[in-house]
Amino acid sequence: MRWITFFVLLYVMYALHLGELGGWVHAGKHWPRIEYLLILAIFYALFAAEGAGPMCGFICGMLYDMGDGLFVGTTAVPLALMTLMVVRVRLSIFREHFASQVVMTFLAIGVFAVLSVMMRKLVGGPLEGGVAGHLGHVVVNGLYTALVAPLFYRVFFRFQGVLGFSSHGPRGRIHEIRR
Repeated sequence: MRWITFFVLLYVMYALHLGELGGWVHAGKHWPRIEYLLILAIFYALFAAEGAGPMCGFICGMLYDMGDGLFVGTTAVPLALMTLMVVRVRLSIFREHFASQVVMTFLAIGVFAVLSVMMRKLVGGPLEGGVAGHLGHVVVNGLYTALVAPLFYRVFFRFQGVLGFSSHGPRGRIHEIRR
């Protein structure tokens, strides 16, 4: 994995996140919206080296928290834990299949939503509309994000040489050609 490429992608995804590109305007706010930083964290959890996935999730979460300016760590820690869970199950799924990516992204964001609510309750962080409101907000954003995430994964995966990894990772078997 190449960290410089990750930081370039992080910069691009954070700009998309701040611009709320693709968000639907509802009551003066963009909601639901695409969670670009979560897409990047889940992509790295699915395809990068095992140790890099949670670190990428933590860095994406820290940037997310610094953009909100409220409590640093209320997104970073749950996002790192969620990416750790994705890293643990990624060898059990077909990571390059569209349906698997949609389902995995939605489930990962659902786990992130629950962890985020628990973390915010633990440290007294702000919750949008209480526990149920915050959970619902993140889950609806997660559904919208899960539907567009495979398109981003496909674009990112086109640059696998630049990113410095492949879908098979270090545990993949190399099959010899038999003659």
